[in-house]
Amino acid sequence: MSGHEKAIEAFVLASPPASDSEAASDHSPNANSPDSPTVVNREWSTKASFWRWFHPNDGPAERRLVTKLDVSILAFACAGFWSLYIDRGMYNNAYISGMKEDLQFYGNQYVQINSIFLIGYAVSIIPLTLINTRAPPQIVIPVCMAVWGLATSLGARAQSYGELAGYRFLVGLGEGAFFPSIHYVFGSWYRPDELARRSGLFYVAGSVGTISTGFLAGRIYADLDGALGHAAWRWMYLVGGVIALPIALFGILTFPGTPQHPNKRLFREDELALARARLAAMGRRSTRKASLVFSLSSVRRFVGRWHVWVLVPWSIVYQQGYLAMLQGTYTLWIKSVAGSHHYSTATVNNLTAVPPCAAIVAIVLFAWVADRFGVRARLPLFALAHTVAFLGLVAFVAYDHSPFAYKWFGVAVSNVENAMVPVMYSWANLICTDDAEERAFVLSAMLAFAMAFNSWVPILSMPTVEAPRYFKGYLVCLLMQPVALALAFLVDYLHRREVQKKARAAGDEAEGSA
Repeated sequence: MSGHEKAIEAFVLASPPASDSEAASDHSPNANSPDSPTVVNREWSTKASFWRWFHPNDGPAERRLVTKLDVSILAFACAGFWSLYIDRGMYNNAYISGMKEDLQFYGNQYVQINSIFLIGYAVSIIPLTLINTRAPPQIVIPVCMAVWGLATSLGARAQSYGELAGYRFLVGLGEGAFFPSIHYVFGSWYRPDELARRSGLFYVAGSVGTISTGFLAGRIYADLDGALGHAAWRWMYLVGGVIALPIALFGILTFPGTPQHPNKRLFREDELALARARLAAMGRRSTRKASLVFSLSSVRRFVGRWHVWVLVPWSIVYQQGYLAMLQGTYTLWIKSVAGSHHYSTATVNNLTAVPPCAAIVAIVLFAWVADRFGVRARLPLFALAHTVAFLGLVAFVAYDHSPFAYKWFGVAVSNVENAMVPVMYSWANLICTDDAEERAFVLSAMLAFAMAFNSWVPILSMPTVEAPRYFKGYLVCLLMQPVALALAFLVDYLHRREVQKKARAAGDEAEGSA
């Protein structure tokens, strides 16, 4: 009998059939032996600490395993996402720090390069994320990271709009798979009651990257402008890209991969057996290594369920709701008021850190509430995020009639809707929990199609020549808030119905076998 089979057998033998009272309690102390994997979808005790990291029923061996996973996954994931947002944000900061004038940008070329970047991003997401189901993620993800780091650094030598556009396309190709691939890895190791907090901390790293970009760009402008004969904006690209390279090497050495393709330098066989037993307890029993060729039957399986047809449109609408933030329009507004409020270029760069600072608070709070209260918390959290985003967008839709302080409120809360993305992707991970390939496909498709829309919608709704008012763009973002919330309710309804259907089928099967 293999170690995996022994771990599952130990789990089954240690878990006697629950009585009705035990079934009603998701945290029954008799549900597990101390070192066995715990049952999924349990509500936490009302007496449990809100900030508790482990579930009260987690045994010593499981806590050691989860701690090792947290350190190995989150260290690389957070460092990589931090670097990604630095590389992405350097374009906006370089633009307001002299690049526009040096490369003679005109018309809508600022937003056009953003769209070119997003095209590269969108086309790479699905194929590269799916590769993680067939090849070691500890190799695939760091290689992609090295590509975007090198391409960002090459931006320092750009002499024209066209050359920079080519480099930004390559940055997009490298970055595309990172976010959904990390979420795929999260879903490959963690239980449902563990997912949102890890996803939230991962997402915080992006906000920290945005904050770091503002402060880093400010210091580069102050200290390196003209150094070795190069303008500050060129140093921004060079420094931002170089940061990614050692993190990529770190990932190759320390990222755990998945239970199907583990980094065996990190785990003993008994730890992998326990990890796979945790997956078995969640209904994920396939640990086989598949070939790199995807069959047509796999694609038919993906598109034959409601998951892709609802989750992907939801993601598209959701991202259109905070498209203004993604396009850096708030940065351009801060620059537009710099003269009248006596902001220096360094100060403008520093002020771009305000929205991500607010986002960090929202991300952590939303993620902990989602894990602590489970399914009950999802819709109220989405309603709160969309309401705050709606109120902030009103300040810019009514640009000529809203006071300066209200606009700053809109800037400060511009990332709050974005703060629910970890909860959204954690939810999608759970919805597709039974099929690893579908999970990778749906997670990547959610991002890919949203980014595909992001590559052309801003050209129509947020042309650079309309900065900083962007009436059409802000109006689109505002109108997406109620639509995205309605889709969240639809996802909740369909997911509940599916769970109930599976429960009835399991009950019928149990009765038939009896």
